[in-house]
Amino acid sequence: MVLDIIYISLIFVSMFLGLIFIKKSSPFAYTLLLIFLLVTFLNECLCLYIKTVVHSSTYIFYNFYYYFRFPVLGWMFLHLFTTKLQKAFIFLFFLVSIFLLLFNFLFYYKSDQLHTNYQLVGGIFIIILCMTHFYNILRESKNENPLTTNFFWASTGFFFFFLGALPFFGVLRLLVKKDIIFAEQYYILVKSLSIYLYSLIAIDFYTQWKYQK
Repeated sequence: MVLDIIYISLIFVSMFLGLIFIKKSSPFAYTLLLIFLLVTFLNECLCLYIKTVVHSSTYIFYNFYYYFRFPVLGWMFLHLFTTKLQKAFIFLFFLVSIFLLLFNFLFYYKSDQLHTNYQLVGGIFIIILCMTHFYNILRESKNENPLTTNFFWASTGFFFFFLGALPFFGVLRLLVKKDIIFAEQYYILVKSLSIYLYSLIAIDFYTQWKYQK
């Protein structure tokens, strides 16, 4: 409960800083990041209410959120990349995401199960995008401080979040059924990584504002 409150509070702080610091001249990717934060904040508030007050399952809401999260993050990186090959990779994932969404929700969907396979594929996708972005930063900002480049801190947060949580995505459903204690440890790990992620997103907004100023 405490981790949930801290986590949601940091999402709100990140979103608030984004609304203050982002200008019309800022890259469109930051606008997409704000949309991502807004949807994440609303989803987490709703799920926290359902868990603590209604005492019902939140899997259906998280499944919808996951199908929103990875395409939007891919779209965000699409506006950061410049080469056709990198853009083609993201576009291919968009097509795969749409196919998986239709397949899961029309033929396979169960409201009492998390779509962990999609989380696994999406997590690998974001890790690859972050590594590509780091490569682009090192290649293009030879005479600049990489720490002040667009999306360095946010990409760092996403990279370590998914890198830390990725090993558990494929076995999460099994852990919940077979080992409740380990599942609780997974919950603490993911919430801690989330706190780290949204702290770096807040730092990214502030860094870009300070650098532009």
